[in-house]
Amino acid sequence: MPMALEGEAKGILTLKFSGLLLAQDVLKYHPEIQVELDEIVRRGWNYLFIEIRGTTATDAPFEKVPYRVRPGGGFWRHASPTDFVFEAYFGRRLLEVTSVPEVQEFRVNVSSKSFPRAATVDLVKGVVTYLHDPFWRWEKGWEADQKKLSDAKEIHEIATWLIDVKKLKLIDAFKPERYQELVENFKALSQ
Repeated sequence: MPMALEGEAKGILTLKFSGLLLAQDVLKYHPEIQVELDEIVRRGWNYLFIEIRGTTATDAPFEKVPYRVRPGGGFWRHASPTDFVFEAYFGRRLLEVTSVPEVQEFRVNVSSKSFPRAATVDLVKGVVTYLHDPFWRWEKGWEADQKKLSDAKEIHEIATWLIDVKKLKLIDAFKPERYQELVENFKALSQ
């Protein structure tokens, strides 16, 4: 067999990539996530993208694109001497995402007036992965400190909206019993 086969290729090659995704690509193909983000903003809060994972696809149309098929090995981690590598030069244009068939994770921080990270949620999995300490680590007696009380109430508002209204679940590290206890405490403080 020759060292490499070379020629010109014509057609469309669909490439799929799994891993970290750009928010703009996900939101283009999953507008239901944008609806959730818009709702956060309507409530007077903001959000920051943290980690977005899934699969994107792109179609690479080509005509008369130089290609080469060569034996594997070299810098390819999993290639053996009996594997072959296809190499094609598509030029300098960046291939555009044509679909996002799967979103596995879409984590955002929900920011309040005082806290850039009041809560962290995964909108795809429907879970709250973090609640800031002024609420989650609340202790009896702190109500005498107006700053602590104000901070905790700010996060309490976000937490109850996410969990009680939006029906997101708490991750296992957060105990639902503790959440219910805190909600009852803040309900009593508000009366």
